[in-house]
Formats: sequence, structure tokens, C-alpha cells
Amino acid sequence: MNAVYSYSFVRGPDYDKGREDLNNLIESKSAKRRYLLEHPIYMIAECDTGRLLARSEAGFMFDGRSGSPLIDFFIPNLGNEDERAAWLFHDLLAYGGSLNFHDTNRFLRVFLRDQARYSGFKSWLVETAVSIDDSWYGEPKEGDWCRYNIGKVTTLWIPK
Repeated sequence: MNAVYSYSFVRGPDYDKGREDLNNLIESKSAKRRYLLEHPIYMIAECDTGRLLARSEAGFMFDGRSGSPLIDFFIPNLGNEDERAAWLFHDLLAYGGSLNFHDTNRFLRVFLRDQARYSGFKSWLVETAVSIDDSWYGEPKEGDWCRYNIGKVTTLWIPK
């Protein structure tokens, strides 16, 4: 995958509310930098090698950009809608398993570059950081905060 041409949110009574949730995130009272999507959300990305579909049920919890708040000035925890979509898409793909670890992280880099308008260097830096450790990829471990999301994600990769 070398390009993400576009992405969109599927329209519909429930899904429109999911997009509103993404744009109006409220931090969880019980955990810092954790955000609850109270409604389902359904996203589609058109890529040079195919199409990605990602859907979450209501109640999906995510953390925006993972990592230390020390770099928020450079790479925000939430950011604008395109950045939020990138972080959410990345998390959904990690749980959904439609792409492997490497391709999930590559998608994040290309999405940030093409849709959030990050420079090539900045998007590469994000990809490098999330690729250091694969313990977050796939089914969350016992006791992990994101275990709450098991069963709430569906993804599909449709190659060209």
C-alpha cells in the first residue's frame, strides 16, 4: 500500500452519531487519555491496492494517539478529524486482523501522510514508533485496558 486516496464515514442514523462522537470526544472519568465512542462508527478507506472497511460497535474505547503526552505538541493525542480518523482506523485494524502488523502500521503512515497532511518524515516517525513493539496488536492481553473492546470490531480488506 502506497497511497490512501480518500476515506469516508458511512452515513446512517446510527453511524452519523459515531462520527459526531469522534469529533466531540470526552475523556473517560476513570482513565486519562481514554475516549468512549457511544455510538457505532463505520469507516471506509480507498487505497491504491484495495479498499478497507472498519466498523466498531457502540462502546468502543480508544486512546487517540498512543504514547507519552510529552510529544503532544508535535503529534497530538487527538488532533483534527483526519488525525482522529487515523488513530481510530489504526486501532480498529489492529483488533480486526484484516491486515498484518506491518501493513496495519504502514496504513497508518500512508493515511497520516495522504489524509492528515503529515510530512513524509513525520508520518514515517509515527510508523517507526508503533512498529517497535507488537504487544498491542491483535487480541488484547488479559488485564489490558483495551480488552474491553473484544468483539466490538469488524474489519475487511478488499484487494483490487
